[in-house]
Amino acid sequence: MSYYSLLITHYSLLITHYSLLITHYSLLITHYSLLITHYSLLITHYSLLITHYSLLLTQHSALSTHLR
Repeated sequence: MSYYSLLITHYSLLITHYSLLITHYSLLITHYSLLITHYSLLITHYSLLITHYSLLLTQHSALSTHLR
């Protein structure tokens, strides 16, 4: 292989390397973003569940008071 051919291969591999590095960090950011979304939705889910049972208890309490 000639010198120029090696130089082209070298820079081509360098570009591929940095391209993969950018992809890697981009996927990492996406991963953590989805993880944050996941836990945020989990918190919302349990918050709504607590609200639901709280309203059920309030309704039950109001019904008990009304029937007395």
